[in-house]
Parts: sequence; C-alpha cells; structure tokens
Amino acid sequence: MKKLIYLLILVAVCLIAMIAAPSLVGDKGYVLIQMGNFIIETSVVALGIMLFVAVVAWIIISILVGRTVKLTKRSGGWFGSRSRRKQQRAFYRSIQALAEGDWDSATKAAEQTESGNFDGVNFLVAAQAAVARDRQDTAVRKLNEAAEFNHSALAARVTLARMALADNKPEKALKELGNLDEKQQKAAPAVRLRVQALAASNHWAQLEQELSNHKKTLGNDYAVWSKQIAKGRLAEVASKQGAIQLKLFWDELPRKQRNDIGYQAAYAEQLLAQGMHQEAQTVLLSWQKRGPIPELLPLFKSLRLPNPAPTVQALEKWIKADEENAELYSVLGYVAYHAGDLLLADKALQKAMKLQPTQEGWLLLAELNEKANNHESALAYYKQGVVNANT
Repeated sequence: MKKLIYLLILVAVCLIAMIAAPSLVGDKGYVLIQMGNFIIETSVVALGIMLFVAVVAWIIISILVGRTVKLTKRSGGWFGSRSRRKQQRAFYRSIQALAEGDWDSATKAAEQTESGNFDGVNFLVAAQAAVARDRQDTAVRKLNEAAEFNHSALAARVTLARMALADNKPEKALKELGNLDEKQQKAAPAVRLRVQALAASNHWAQLEQELSNHKKTLGNDYAVWSKQIAKGRLAEVASKQGAIQLKLFWDELPRKQRNDIGYQAAYAEQLLAQGMHQEAQTVLLSWQKRGPIPELLPLFKSLRLPNPAPTVQALEKWIKADEENAELYSVLGYVAYHAGDLLLADKALQKAMKLQPTQEGWLLLAELNEKANNHESALAYYKQGVVNANT
C-alpha cells in the first residue's frame, strides 16, 4: 500500500511539473507523435494527463490481477484442505472398522485414502482387512505397497514373512526379511521370525552361528532355541546317516557343546529314538554323577532295558538324599515298569502320587494294575486320572 501511495505522489509531481513548466514560460508546448500513417498531435499538458491516467489504470489493473490470483490460490488451498480432511476421516474410519471387525467397511474406507500420505499405514489397514476376508493376493499386494514407505516397511515385511511361515514357506519368509535394511533387521519381531524361518528351513548350522548375536533380543527364548538347535542338528545327522554317524558326530563336537545341557539332552533323545537305550543310560548317568539335572532326569522315563540296575541304584541314592521329591519316585516307577519289575514300579508310583498326583502317574498305575490283573484297582486309578485331568 505504501508503494502505491509513493507512486501516485510521484506521478502527481511529474504531472504538475509538466503542466506548470510551460505556463511559467508562457508556452504550453507541442507534442507530435507519428507512427507510419498514425499521427498524434497534442500539448504537453494533455500528454501528461494521458500518462497519468495510463499509470493509474496500470496500477488498478495490477492490483485486480494480483487479488484474483491470490483468491484462486486460496480457493485451490481450500479445496485441497477439504480433500485432506476427507481422507483423514476415511483413514480413522478404516481403523475403527478394522477394530470392530467390519472388514468390508474397513476395506472401503482404506481405498479412499490411497491418494493421501499416511506413511503406508493405510495400506497396512487394507492388508489386514484383506487377510480377514481371506483374500491373500490382495493382502500381499497391499503389504508390498506399504513396504515402499520407510515407516511401515518393517510391519509390512514382518507380516509377509509371518504369512509365508504360516503357509510353510520358510525360504520365502527369509527373503522377505532380507529386504529390510540393516537397522530394521535387528528389530525384535524381525529377529524372532528369522530364527523361526531358519529353524523351519533346517538351517541349523547357520542358526547356531547367528543365535549368539540375538541373545539379548531373544531373552528367555535364547535357551529354548539353543536346545532346539541341538535337537535339530543331531536329528538331522541321525535321520540321514544313522546311529553310528550320530555317535561320531557327537564325539567330534567341541567340548563346549558336549558340556551344554541342551546338547546333552538332545543327544540322549536321539540315542533313545535310535533304540540305543544302553548307550543312553550310560551317558545320562555319566552327566549326572553329582546329582539329578532337571533337563536330563525325565529322559530316564524312556529307557527300556531288561536290567537297568545302574539307573535304579542312582535313583534310589538320590531318593535317600531327597525323600520328598515326587519326580524321582515317578522316574523310578517308569524305569521299573519298562523293566518288568511291577512291584517296584507300583511302590514308587504310589509314593509319587501321594506327594504330587498327576494324570500321567494315575494312568500308568492303572496300566500297571491291569497287567497284574488287578482290574478293580486299575479302574479306580483310571478314574483318578480322569478326575485329575478335569481339575
């Protein structure tokens, strides 16, 4: 506005000067303009007035044009703002419908947000709705669209990997997780799924190599997976190469792994699975010279030896040191039962059920008495087992 006032003042001063100057000298001046056949004849005063009018007209037109342009921009911004608000309402409605279980409404609302900028979360909502509607192809397509946004890439890839694992395609799950950047691959959901996928793919050696890097992330699951790796590696050797190679493989393992409880339990399980019960008894007793180990003790229940004297002696020794340990009596009952010593088995199991009754124990007692032709006792123990299962 100030510039306009200054410009008008300047024009006025020029006009006054043009009019006043000729008057002061007694001559209004003469102006002749010729452009081809076009001729303009006027006085200096008239020319000044025309120039003044032209400048004023130019200023007015400039102002009008400027305001028109601003009004147009404001209208465009208003329409754009209205469109964004509409998309935001659709986005919130899609999330609400998803939580309510209204998959059709969630899908419809999510489709209205596709041209907006929601960091890919709108595509995640659409994918979840598609999964709920059992439209896997649509879900995969939406998740891949969501993966193009940095903020939703982790959620999208993890979901795709989880779907691949559920579909028994661990290699595909590993590929999806491999598309994440280095930081995203270290996130807990990605790490846990990668561990599951490696295990499902039987990549036990690779999983064992990577597991130590995820100890903090896995927390309590680290020990579980460590044992699972041992089972997987030993089971793979036993199934492909047999019992002899299994023993050779065990002997060639580093001492650290042979001293690991998880590996020891897995090795004993494989020996039992291969029918090498005598070897299993030997290693189980050698590893528990100083007393029973919770991870190894239950494995004695699977021993099937006609004369498990060393195991019975060890169990009786441990029972003398801990007479209120129901697990020790239960294990002794199983060992004696499989050896055909029904009297010792009945005595041990009776004591175990007195200390800590379990369905498993009652049912074994029922089976034991059935073999001894004590049908009434067998039925009573069976009923106890059923009652114990329902409580």
